[in-house]
Amino acid sequence: MKKLIGIISGVVILGLLGFGIYKIFIDCERTNTTYDKYFTLNEMDYAVIDDELTVKVLDIKDNRCKGDDCEREGQYLVRLLVYNDAKIAYVELGTLDPLSVNIDKLSLEYTVNLIRVDEKGATLTVNPTVKE
Repeated sequence: MKKLIGIISGVVILGLLGFGIYKIFIDCERTNTTYDKYFTLNEMDYAVIDDELTVKVLDIKDNRCKGDDCEREGQYLVRLLVYNDAKIAYVELGTLDPLSVNIDKLSLEYTVNLIRVDEKGATLTVNPTVKE
């Protein structure tokens, strides 16, 4: 009986691990672009810029105030993973603050600008540039 429970537990863990790998690496769309161009991505999609830099959207959170008695406006928060040459930077941008982030952890210095998030919070438009 213990062996059967161990086998079932192992299969469930491997299934969950496989599903996670599928959602993160396979079930996403790739966009090829160049620097200083705007591009739009959905959640979990990624863009490869000039075969050098990769920008992956991890998630888009809606922190806007939806009630009538709100004191603040709120914003969308976007979490991005930016990497090149096996160097990774985690970036968090907002529709109000910060709209752009300078990344100097990577071998080159980049600026990632959040242009807009659509009204439903499903897609975002960004513009990465190289600092010169």
